Amino acid sequence: MEYNPVTLILLLAWLLCGIRVLDKVNASPAKWRRKKEDDGKHGIEWLILFFGPVFLLVTAGKEFWETRLQNVFVRVKRRARYGGITILDSRGSPLYGDDCDNPAVDAFKDIFLEAAKRGASDVFFDPAPEGGTALRFRIDGILVAQEPLVSGLGENVISAVKVAAGMNIAEKRRPQDGAFSAMISGRPVSFRVASAGAAGGEKLTVRLLGAGSAPRTLDEIGFSDDQLRLLKRSVSLSSGMILICGATGSGKTTTLYGLIENIDFSLKNVISIEDPVERVIPGVSQMEVNAAAGITFAGLLRNALRQNPDVICLGEIRDEETAQIAVHAAQTGHLIVSTIHGNDAVDTFDRLTGLGVPLRSLAATVRIIVNQRMARRLCRKCRAPLPELPEKWRAIFAENKIDPSGVCRAVGCPECGGTGFQGRAACFEMLVVDSELREELEQENVSLSKIRQFAQARGASGSLPIHGARLAAEGITSLDEIDRITLSLDGDTI
Repeated sequence: MEYNPVTLILLLAWLLCGIRVLDKVNASPAKWRRKKEDDGKHGIEWLILFFGPVFLLVTAGKEFWETRLQNVFVRVKRRARYGGITILDSRGSPLYGDDCDNPAVDAFKDIFLEAAKRGASDVFFDPAPEGGTALRFRIDGILVAQEPLVSGLGENVISAVKVAAGMNIAEKRRPQDGAFSAMISGRPVSFRVASAGAAGGEKLTVRLLGAGSAPRTLDEIGFSDDQLRLLKRSVSLSSGMILICGATGSGKTTTLYGLIENIDFSLKNVISIEDPVERVIPGVSQMEVNAAAGITFAGLLRNALRQNPDVICLGEIRDEETAQIAVHAAQTGHLIVSTIHGNDAVDTFDRLTGLGVPLRSLAATVRIIVNQRMARRLCRKCRAPLPELPEKWRAIFAENKIDPSGVCRAVGCPECGGTGFQGRAACFEMLVVDSELREELEQENVSLSKIRQFAQARGASGSLPIHGARLAAEGITSLDEIDRITLSLDGDTI
């Protein structure tokens, strides 16, 4: 009988592998006999001996998976999950890369990826009464609760946000401000962070800037044809003030940028003072306020006046010094475009007089006031026709000759998260300071109530619900939503 030496070598190697496996499991031939005598078990060792090489192969594969392949798989999985977000700290340096395997950092990225995906404008972290951290998004102006973060994880996520924003993570009682940025799906997003001590822990608010849709032009914002014509004419003026008023989150900055982009930069020197710069506009000198470094609106405005500007854009008039310098600049041959917090167009006069500006100066400088609100858009998938027009709206539709057949109501579906709304649309009123209103403002005993009565007589004050009625007639928003954004304490529309 002939024996192939290769076969013999392979059989011997197979036997040695089996013996090695038996040795690894601590099963020597002497122990086999002892086990057989003690408990009657036999045969298993022979199976181990026979299938030893297979066992070694499986063991080697497992070790290779745990030491090499698993790490590669985890990195690939993390890159697929977080490849769409790159965090940049307050100095613009990359932070929390793909190799940062930390549950708090993963939760940090998940939260802000989801917030940007859903078009949230703010993210709120609050200490929960039962422990942990409550998480909420502001979507379309409405707070939406998210799954809370468990105790420990919430505090670590807050620390991760504060590290990115350049804030002191050890200080949890005193208010702090910071900022960081990110690239999310190739789109730059800036984050403003504010922290403060609260009962049960620390509260953190993060504002997302630039996470929404692409910047809109003045034509796309939603003005009526008459309003658009007035605004485009106003930015061609050589002096005066154009003011945009409204509550926080009402889209004032979007309108402000739309106005600036309608200026001919080749003919006019435009300087913008913002806090912070939310969008870079080519052709405009944009300056950023930095309160920590002592760089204020008033200080930058004084400096801007020495640079021979034609148009000065102010992110906001928020203090007496800025208001008075802005009015003075408008009286000396500069066009000032700014936002200001106010309840309505007429209330803007009261706000500015409260900042020390005389009504006579306002009469001489203010050219137009735009008051705006943001109404939630009805979901296109689930909106339904409104069966009957509410009584309070019938007169408005009839007087303004608006066809109510297209008015719809919110229903709710998976597409809109059950809210019935998706996205927002702007609603405007405009008050033009012409010669008649200017004469009224220059009266000796003029009051805010008299100015309001004068504006109401001319239909300026009622244009916000009228514009809202037109949006509702086109099926863009609902009448309930217009009621929500225009309701005052006495139940009338503002």
